[in-house]
Amino acid sequence: MAISNYDRVGKALELLRDGLKPFVARELEARYGKAWITTVTQSWQNDLTWKKGAGEPNLDAAVLLHMLWDQWNAVFKEILGPAERSLVSELSHT
Repeated sequence: MAISNYDRVGKALELLRDGLKPFVARELEARYGKAWITTVTQSWQNDLTWKKGAGEPNLDAAVLLHMLWDQWNAVFKEILGPAERSLVSELSHT
């Protein structure tokens, strides 16, 4: 059976999430410590969704991209360049 475009996009977003999560978590924890999630999301209008029975929120691709964008100057500017910032912008604003 052929894979649908919906399934392809879904798989791509899963791969993006799986690739970004360790990097984003490592860099934000290095900057803000163990409570980095609270620090990074304290000004967000909507609360994160939390996994049942887990001690961490649901960090999907959209949330990770939002964190990258919001924390660019404070955390990611020294690690990533303008091309990566453009990619974050493109992915998070589509």
